[in-house]
Amino acid sequence: MKGLSLEVRVGLLVLVALVLLGGFVFILGGVELGDQYDLYVDFDNPGNVQPGAPVNVGSIQIGTVEGVEYWGGRLDPQTGRRPLIRTHLRVDENVRETIHEDAMFYVTSQSVLGESIIAVDPGDPERPALEDGAIVQGVDPPRLDLALALAYDLLENLSKLLRDNREELGTLLRSAANMIRQMDELLQENDNRLDAILANLERATEQTNEVLDGANGIVNGQRLQRTLRNVDRTLASVSRDIDPILEDVRGITEQGNEALGAIGPEQQDEIRTAIHEASSLAEEANATIADARAIVSHIREGRGTVGAFVMDEEIYDDIQEMLRDLKHNPWKLFWRE
Repeated sequence: MKGLSLEVRVGLLVLVALVLLGGFVFILGGVELGDQYDLYVDFDNPGNVQPGAPVNVGSIQIGTVEGVEYWGGRLDPQTGRRPLIRTHLRVDENVRETIHEDAMFYVTSQSVLGESIIAVDPGDPERPALEDGAIVQGVDPPRLDLALALAYDLLENLSKLLRDNREELGTLLRSAANMIRQMDELLQENDNRLDAILANLERATEQTNEVLDGANGIVNGQRLQRTLRNVDRTLASVSRDIDPILEDVRGITEQGNEALGAIGPEQQDEIRTAIHEASSLAEEANATIADARAIVSHIREGRGTVGAFVMDEEIYDDIQEMLRDLKHNPWKLFWRE
């Protein structure tokens, strides 16, 4: 080393530094020298995932995030989706057969304060493996920042509402307290009546249960069951006999139609005339019956000569007496004293 010039020594020192730097980059940067294939995962919000972030299955790193691209909701003709963020993953070729079509990609972190990574749930082993260049939909991480922002906005609006309506809220609270106090006084004053009401409700419930039990006994009783069976048998008999009866009625109707069709126009006019005359005779008979009913009514009421003669008991008794006297003294028909 003493024989080396200053320039050579400086060059060796720089070379050693570059080798050490490359080793650190190789170890800490996750540089892979083996074969890898590409996967693309779409997110609406991948959190704080940056290029170079690990891609893990469990605690084992199987690749890295090659890039994060902003799509802004543009339509992807290949998938038909509108991704907001698309991440480009480089995954080790030796795990290709273990990452299946139903694999789930989600954003997590290595620790509470660690960097964001993409974790992979490999999916069902029975499903086919993802091909090189496949595009899948990822699971967005929870938006704690958005939740905090919304909570802060809600608290701010609530505080503003309380501040602007302080007097109204105070009046509302006082009214509520007054109402509660009045309700308490009312309940205390009517404590006995409330007990009586509850007792009446309990008795009414018991009576209702008894009525329902009785009704249940009637419904499920043997008499009702026999009645229902008789009704079923009657309906079955009617259903069995109704078709022949209907057929007979149809036959009679058809015969009547045929008979009417066979009658000529002159005979139909004669039938109409006979029906009209029969109707007139029926009307005259009804009028005669009405007159007879009126006459009978007059006689029963004792109006007129016949009514007085028939309905007056004194006249009837006088006639009976006269007939008995003539029976015993027939000569009175020819001789008057």
